[in-house]
Amino acid sequence: MLITHPKGLYTIKYDSARKVVYEAPVGLWTKEDYAEYHSQFENKLGPAIAKQPWAICTDLRKYKISDLGEVMAKHVEWLSDNNVKYSAMIVDSAIVKMQINRAVGVKIPQQAFLNETEAEEWLKSKGF
Repeated sequence: MLITHPKGLYTIKYDSARKVVYEAPVGLWTKEDYAEYHSQFENKLGPAIAKQPWAICTDLRKYKISDLGEVMAKHVEWLSDNNVKYSAMIVDSAIVKMQINRAVGVKIPQQAFLNETEAEEWLKSKGF
């Protein structure tokens, strides 16, 4: 399954064989953009995943930080409630990688990487 935003704000791809969602947000988002993105998870990915254990790999290298804490928290809650087990994030700097890897209080075990290969190896080591 491949979902793309009409204006290019994201791509979401679900690999049903590995049970991994790959997503790549782009640019600066509004609350409305994030709500529309979240609806793709609720309406399309949720039924495909069917609460089976799964993982997510997010390429953040083209995403601009947006002040969307409230709607992002709702999305993370949905991910947790729908059985996501691990979150791999691809970032563009060692500093961001360090900050993400030191984050505490997250609901989903996460790890940041500087490239796709490292992220894939980590997900495979977790069974995905």
